[in-house]
Amino acid sequence: MNDLALGRETSHRASASMAVHGRFFVVTCLGLVFLNCLTFLYHLTGSSVFNVLSNSTSLLLISWSAYHVLVTREGSAFYKILLMLACIFTGTSYLVNFGAFELSDGLKLLSIYSFYVAGRTTPERLHRSEKRCIYALAALPLLFKVVGQTKVYTGIEYPDVFSYFPNTNTAALYFSALFFAVSPWFGNKVLIAQFVNAAIMNRVGPALATIVAIGLWSFFPLRPQVFVALFLLAIASLAAYALGALDRLITGLSAIALIWSLDPSTIARMSTKQLIDLTGTTDMSAFFRITHWTNIWQIYSSLGLGGILFGYGASQTGVLTVLPLPPHNDYLRVLAEYGLLNCVLFVVFVFSIMFSLKERAAKTMYTVLLIYFLSENLIDNFTSMTLFFSYAGRFTSPKWSPAE
Repeated sequence: MNDLALGRETSHRASASMAVHGRFFVVTCLGLVFLNCLTFLYHLTGSSVFNVLSNSTSLLLISWSAYHVLVTREGSAFYKILLMLACIFTGTSYLVNFGAFELSDGLKLLSIYSFYVAGRTTPERLHRSEKRCIYALAALPLLFKVVGQTKVYTGIEYPDVFSYFPNTNTAALYFSALFFAVSPWFGNKVLIAQFVNAAIMNRVGPALATIVAIGLWSFFPLRPQVFVALFLLAIASLAAYALGALDRLITGLSAIALIWSLDPSTIARMSTKQLIDLTGTTDMSAFFRITHWTNIWQIYSSLGLGGILFGYGASQTGVLTVLPLPPHNDYLRVLAEYGLLNCVLFVVFVFSIMFSLKERAAKTMYTVLLIYFLSENLIDNFTSMTLFFSYAGRFTSPKWSPAE
């Protein structure tokens, strides 16, 4: 009888454990909806109470993913090792740069690994409740756009605010993450939605990244249709050039040539009018990015061995550089702020995921993220990163089947 009772108790515990593990995505999505509701209220009212609650919710979601990593034995040992190394390298960077390291930024970086491993170890079927949550996540910023006005992002430093996002680049990334999450339901339709997203946000970057991603995964393996597509792409590129759609890209390339002859500190002392006269354009975004990247590299490359390996501290770029701005390049950011070891680990991690994704729409949307890492501060966007990497974990799990 005792053995029978023990067997029943063990079975009950196992069933309870499976039930908890089977709710990872549902709870995560519900948590993200709650988080974005708090963000909505924070920007609508300006009350710091909602900001504290939203930060607390983010910590709870990170803890939720960490719990699944710790209690689930299934999953790839390779990615668990990467997560362990990320914790070691980031922790060492914190110690090396003690007092000059923003802990919240370090947690955001580590959460990417944690959400991925958690999603990979719990690849339960897609729930209708998840889809409803994603619809809610899509609706919240649009609703805010209609009924509210942010009381948080104000002033000249935020000239491109969209809803409760600091700029349209961040908003475009947010909707890209939502499209990635629902790609098993909608397939290649999400790519059409992505172009609509880029058009509404009036962002060349997301559209260009999507075109490159589609071209990349359409090119391999070589088929006759590939050459037809390349021919059509060449025609579209010529038309875009004639219509001026590539002006920002050309401006950026021209800025690169100027950077080689000017020091970042010299540029920082120049007035806006002088810069416009120098570059011949009022679009300074590409010019300032390249200037900033040059300055970041100058600082990082001049560090000693400890600085090269572990960086100069999370969120310190704006303090150390001539321009008080974050890097606008997440690969460079991880390298300079967290060090070479973290950067190599990060690159191996994110690109191994890309090659593990099987479904064309999901692979394309994820590739958009990797391309967009080159020009924005995307790791800062907690909801977007949570969606991208938890669902990437699910989609690359050996036990995952899109037909479920």
